[in-house]
Amino acid sequence: MIKELPATTERKTWVYPREKFAKLHAPPENVHPADKLRSLLRAKFKLRRTESEKSYLHTAGAYDALTAAILTDLGFEAVYASGWQLAVAHSMYPDIGVYPSNAMVPLVLELLRGIEGARDRHFYDIEGEVLNAPPIFADIEAGFGGPTQTFALARELIRAGVAGVHLEDQDPAERTCGHIVSHHNVKRAKVLVPTNKWIEKLIAVKAAAQATRTNLVVIARTDAVDGAVPGGREGGVAHAIERALEAASLGVDVIWPEFNTTDPEAPLEFAEGVHKHYPDQMLGFNLSPSLYWGQAKREGRLIKNKDLAQMGYVLQFSTLLAFRTAGMALETWLRGFQQRGLDALADLQLVETASFDGVPRTRMHQVFAGTNRWLTLEQIAKCRAADRPH
Repeated sequence: MIKELPATTERKTWVYPREKFAKLHAPPENVHPADKLRSLLRAKFKLRRTESEKSYLHTAGAYDALTAAILTDLGFEAVYASGWQLAVAHSMYPDIGVYPSNAMVPLVLELLRGIEGARDRHFYDIEGEVLNAPPIFADIEAGFGGPTQTFALARELIRAGVAGVHLEDQDPAERTCGHIVSHHNVKRAKVLVPTNKWIEKLIAVKAAAQATRTNLVVIARTDAVDGAVPGGREGGVAHAIERALEAASLGVDVIWPEFNTTDPEAPLEFAEGVHKHYPDQMLGFNLSPSLYWGQAKREGRLIKNKDLAQMGYVLQFSTLLAFRTAGMALETWLRGFQQRGLDALADLQLVETASFDGVPRTRMHQVFAGTNRWLTLEQIAKCRAADRPH
């Protein structure tokens, strides 16, 4: 039997503070990330002959919510989910594809939390100003298997919210770093799969996009400049062009050839070879710290971003810039703290406040994490309706 309330009991009325809560969260973008990334790339690609300074999209790899938030705060137009940084930052693995094949999925979700957190915090602290939500393109290496594995991974990443993925033509079982490495002074060559096997997996990526009703940006990476199929053709720019033409005929959005030099001759030869047959094919370039850009600058032969863009390399990104910069800073200041203790911490604060490019956002660590809006959220949730009895 249900016990009846006393006749004197007044009905309590709770009012949901919708308008107050609306000020705490940046509005989501209506356009799909894939459509946004593709439109952005195409618009910039069209400017390569007229406005070279605006004709490329350049960004860096992110490996956690923090790096994604900083990239968002700084106004980068896209975020790269780097497999290399995923391997080293989360598992201390080298760039040989040994991390679990689905590890990129939770990383993408983490990057999205970083982007969302930065946008929400900015929206609240700057009173309604909306930050751009940079779309994410992710590394799926060589597909971690055949077409079926590639299809499954691509579909899971699409569900996680990526705008694009890149797939390379190395043999998954023999995969090595994107740039030639030496093992005990012996050069380790890249082992490629036959071109048709690479195309089969690119088709699987496009099929995953179709299965999820999305317009995924497909980036085809070839390592043929330095790689070879066992018992087959040796590597070289001509080999890379031939593979790129096969990918272009499939209708991929971007083709990324991996180079091992800072000289412009090979990138120019590749671009001209592709554009002779597919003049509207967008290209990608890895601005990797593995290459000796500093030496090129010291010798006065450093190529410019706009020069690469004029060749057609509209998507320019650095796979491990964040790792290298974070590692350098951490090692420098942790060593100082280890040796000098509090004196080093005091120096860190002095450097932060005297930064030539503005005080680092992470100096106010609680504000950076969005404390203001979270505390406000708690207060709003505790608000009472005017007619609620006390």
